[in-house]
Amino acid sequence: MKWLAACFALLSISIAQAADWYPIEVIGDGKRLAYKPLPAANHAWRICALLPHGKDRYWWGVSRGLAEEAKRQGAVVGIYQAGGYEHLGTQKAQLAECTRQGAQALILGAISADGLNESIEAATMLDIPVIDLVNGVSSKLVASRSLVSFAEMARMAGKYIVDHTDKDTPIKVAWLPGPQDAGWVQDGERGLKTAFEGRPISLIHAGYGATEISVQMGLLRRMVAKQGLPDYVIGNAVAIEAASRLFLQQPNAPRLVAYYTTEAIVELIRNGKVMAAPTDSPVIQARIAIDLAVRTLQGEKVPTLVSPAIVVLDRQNINQIDLSRLLPPPGQWMVLQALPPLDRNKENSLQ
Repeated sequence: MKWLAACFALLSISIAQAADWYPIEVIGDGKRLAYKPLPAANHAWRICALLPHGKDRYWWGVSRGLAEEAKRQGAVVGIYQAGGYEHLGTQKAQLAECTRQGAQALILGAISADGLNESIEAATMLDIPVIDLVNGVSSKLVASRSLVSFAEMARMAGKYIVDHTDKDTPIKVAWLPGPQDAGWVQDGERGLKTAFEGRPISLIHAGYGATEISVQMGLLRRMVAKQGLPDYVIGNAVAIEAASRLFLQQPNAPRLVAYYTTEAIVELIRNGKVMAAPTDSPVIQARIAIDLAVRTLQGEKVPTLVSPAIVVLDRQNINQIDLSRLLPPPGQWMVLQALPPLDRNKENSLQ
């Protein structure tokens, strides 16, 4: 509780506030608080961040948040991506290599909710703390989590549909959650069902698949061929981007809602082609993950879970949002950098 009192203060924060990223409104262990990171690390801690892929600006933003916060605090971070949700073995190998390269903490944007639990256990047995970032893992051994509940994200996206539909009108909603084994997808499915309880809504599951345009477009086409046009399509950001293309010239086109936000979704909301999407502020999650890793390495007690406040974006508020919370700046690509070789002469001083 002393740690919470020191780094949080109760206050209200506007969506777009200051050039600095903090203080930022979060839910910390169930309490609405304002997060303020350390001014600087007391050592150049060696941190490895492992991300599922670098195929879209969502993860580009995460990588930038990791790199910028490590730089601000004076920590050293290696940032790696596995190439896609089908490459669990690659992410396991990257994690193992990070431990061999002298990483003192791991930040894990996991490919699988359960598939990395043995690797997490192996790291913790070496006294290497693991911070769970964005996607979620089922392991109870992580030191802390910087993530938002995708159950709540999907619930809020579903509620947006409910709030914009007459309560007695039956509707068909197509659902494209994303890759089957990802923790965030499993959470999203649970949350969406909660949003639709008690309403005359027929939920059409269009299938699982990687968050790639070709994959999601294929799922959409097969769903329409079998089921006809739904009233709404709700799904992962790539699926909704694909749907905006597929139904562009379609009379009585389905209305579209994503359950998280990317740059493409922001533009589609601005253009009126997508109704809404909640944002989980991924850049902020990444910055918080670095701060949690540094605090843990410095022996501080940290919350078990820190979540930026979820904001639902639509055409009414999209131009009021500080986009640096969720996207990298224009011209910024995926930040990938290797953890520098360990200087054995300094090894003792870093422990």
